[in-house]
Amino acid sequence: MKPREIKRLHLIHQALEKKVSQQEAAEVASLSTRQMRRLMKRVRQEGDRGILHRQRGRPSNRRIAERIKGRVLELYQQHYGDFGPT
Repeated sequence: MKPREIKRLHLIHQALEKKVSQQEAAEVASLSTRQMRRLMKRVRQEGDRGILHRQRGRPSNRRIAERIKGRVLELYQQHYGDFGPT
């Protein structure tokens, strides 16, 4: 987890334990109160991993297919094979 996420998690736990209000925790974490409620719900259901982004560790949905990437590199080598660092 990143330091920012650890800070958020700490605030969420404090809000769940009613040590601070949801609104105060949201302000400190620079989130809306609605987003804070959503994160608190996910932490209750999934535990500490609930604050992590769902796409973490997976390849991008917008990545270029390996077949196309290989073809582009092949064409690049044909036309600019002698180009490189000086």
